[in-house]
Amino acid sequence: MSKSQDETTKSNFNFENSAAENLNQASPEVNFSDNLDQSAEPISAEFANLKQQNAEFLLDLQRTRADFENFRKQVEMQREQAKKTATHSTILKFLPLIDDMGRAISAHTEALSPVQKTLEKTMKSLGLEKIDANPGTIFNPELHNAISMEEGEGDQEVIAEELIPGYLYQGEVLRTAMVKVTHQA
Repeated sequence: MSKSQDETTKSNFNFENSAAENLNQASPEVNFSDNLDQSAEPISAEFANLKQQNAEFLLDLQRTRADFENFRKQVEMQREQAKKTATHSTILKFLPLIDDMGRAISAHTEALSPVQKTLEKTMKSLGLEKIDANPGTIFNPELHNAISMEEGEGDQEVIAEELIPGYLYQGEVLRTAMVKVTHQA
């Protein structure tokens, strides 16, 4: 090693030692825990505030989701009800035609038996069924509308004659059957 390099290394070593000694002598010990406690208080308060805001936002989000789900269900129910009402209205308009077809089929059974089968098949596929109002059937005021009452013996009201057929649409009364009623034992 050359003399100049040796002197440079010594001077660097002396500089480092003197800097370390000066640091130890010049700086008093600093207590960082006091500063941390003081600076942590505003951060802790801000964290608690943010935590509370987050909880409020979460509740708002949950309420909004619930409101939207209720709205979606209500719209779906209204849509189904509108569809059902439109279908009922349309089928009600066809009932006089169905009644006329029934009378024509009764008058010309042999010639119109294919039409009768097609009509019955179509009514079944639509969920439309004829209410049982044959003579001797027990009178049910939910299904039958009594146009007239014939005198008879007994306590039980039964159908004497069907005047206009009634129909159920998907299990609900679309039109009651108009009948004559008599008493029977």
